[in-house]
Parts: sequence; structure tokens; C-alpha cells
Amino acid sequence: MLPFGNNDDEKAIERIVTIVTPQEAFLAAFSLHPAGVAVITGNLDDGTPAGFTATSLASFSATPPRATVNIAQHASSYSVVTLGKTVILHFLSRHQVNISRTMAGDFSERFTGDHWAPGLGGLPQLHGVRAALLATVVAVTEVGDNATIVFEINDGETHPDFPPLVYVDRRYHRVGDIVTN
Repeated sequence: MLPFGNNDDEKAIERIVTIVTPQEAFLAAFSLHPAGVAVITGNLDDGTPAGFTATSLASFSATPPRATVNIAQHASSYSVVTLGKTVILHFLSRHQVNISRTMAGDFSERFTGDHWAPGLGGLPQLHGVRAALLATVVAVTEVGDNATIVFEINDGETHPDFPPLVYVDRRYHRVGDIVTN
């Protein structure tokens, strides 16, 4: 039995958790960990737009400004994030659940529709996002069947009035109330 809550709570909530394998523990824990929803876009070598939905986008350093994302090496858009490629990192807004699903779906359907246009650096840019950062891939670390990609940020734009989209417990959520102490 794992206690939930902190020592200041009058009544800690307890939940029985049965974990059989490390993979089950991993999947259970990360399904409960909220993540912002992002889409990474770029062009294939022939100029075809490509991209994918990611919940693993994270800041890496402020000076120089860098971010990371994780991706499977067999993913259809893996060639978009190879060393030296330029991409756009899109931070989705709460109204963009359908875009997230589209960009996670069939590769041939990801750029069908009017949800994008050529934008920063001539790359495919999604409309209505919370933020868009033009970035260059500066490092790729392959581990097993996956890779961590490091981007250096070159330019960008933000729209802080657009509320973020988050993913937790295998569902999309909108950010709620601000918690103050």
C-alpha cells in the first residue's frame, strides 16, 4: 500500500497498487505524470512536411536555450530530427486535441487540412499554438530502439493567453485552477 498526500494532510489517501514488473511500474507511474502536449514539425529531405505529437518535450538549458524530446527510432518522422535538421517545436493549446490526434495518427494524413501553413524558416507551422520555437538538432543520443534529441532554439513566438493542453492518465486535460499557498 502506497500513501498519497503529505504529512500535513489530516487524512492521507491510500490506494492499493499491485506492480508485477518494472515495466508495469514504469507505465503506471508515467501514465499518472502530467505532460504538456507538443508537436514537432520539419521537412523530409525531399521537402515533404513531416511531424509527430510528443509529450516528452522538456527544457534542457537556458544558456544556450536548448530543449529535448524522446522518439522511437522506427517512428515515421524520425528522419525529421536527425543531426543538423531545423524543426519547429509547437506547444499545443487546450483547443487543439484534434491536431494532437492527427499528428499522432496516420503519417499520410498529418498535413491534410488547413491546420498548418509554411511558417518559421519555411517549415510546416501549426496555427493557434501556445508557442512555436524554431530549433536546430544539435545532438542525437540513441539508446536501444529509442533516441533523445537535443535542439538549440534559434527563434520563436509565444501566445501566453492560449491555455495549454496536457496529457495525463491516457487522456487530454485542460489546466484548471491556480494553486496558491
